[in-house]
Amino acid sequence: MKQNETAAVLMVLMAAACWGANGIFINILTAYGVNGTQMTLVRMASMAILTGIWLAAKTPAALKIDLRDLVWFALAGALGLFMFGLFYTYSIQLVGMGTAAVLIYLMPSLVMLFSIVFLHEKFTPGKGLCLVLSLLGCALVSGVAGGVTLDAGGVAYGLGAALCYTLQNILLATKLKKYSPMTNLFYMFLFSAVASLVFTAAAGELPGVAYILTTPGALAANLGLGLVCSLAAQWLYTAALKTIPASRASIAATFEPVAAALFGLVLFGQKMDGFGVAGIVCEIAALVLLQLPAPAKRKG
Repeated sequence: MKQNETAAVLMVLMAAACWGANGIFINILTAYGVNGTQMTLVRMASMAILTGIWLAAKTPAALKIDLRDLVWFALAGALGLFMFGLFYTYSIQLVGMGTAAVLIYLMPSLVMLFSIVFLHEKFTPGKGLCLVLSLLGCALVSGVAGGVTLDAGGVAYGLGAALCYTLQNILLATKLKKYSPMTNLFYMFLFSAVASLVFTAAAGELPGVAYILTTPGALAANLGLGLVCSLAAQWLYTAALKTIPASRASIAATFEPVAAALFGLVLFGQKMDGFGVAGIVCEIAALVLLQLPAPAKRKG
């Protein structure tokens, strides 16, 4: 694998670690009595403001886009970010974090399928093996391998979240690839914030948003959630998609549940059983295989 491709994979792994830190901030905000809808609005609005200020100060020209691409930014923001988060929250509530995580990480399979059908990427045995190991690792780390009773609605929300995230991957790798990562992030956060504001207002949850903004601890935790788990993670992932295919990036991103499990073990003393250890081994094996160069074709 070329050096720049290796760097891109490492960026995806760092993004996955940032996503895996979601639970740290969400646990703090939950203790303050904040719900997912309120968190999402503050998170997306604050990140839209910060990225907008950054671009205006550093590279104002990066704010200019082709107006015909607004529809793609709207889809990536409202569906890829906002609806993904909403569906994921509902899935967790109905089937638990473990099952929801496994459903979300059907996303690499969907990205690979879309990439093969629409982007004409080649499917190789190596990619297939990495995918199987990644999904198995997710199932083991999350505890789903131990057996659970699934709620149909929770499964539907989880699959919906995976589809939304797949859409974001495909748009970033195709329609929005011509823009810088920060430009993509600004407009995605902006449209996600608009969608979140509409939903939060309709749900009558705006008073809770005011509580976050006027409570220093809750505001700090929400900003940390946005900076680490949204801005840093999305920037790293979006930048990596300029170098490696969406299918490869999506497989590397399955390191997220492993990162989450490790954070839980170190920070919250959550125990890890044999299934969890085996899952981490599967994930590491998939990542190692992902780094191996493609076999050279034999001549004539």
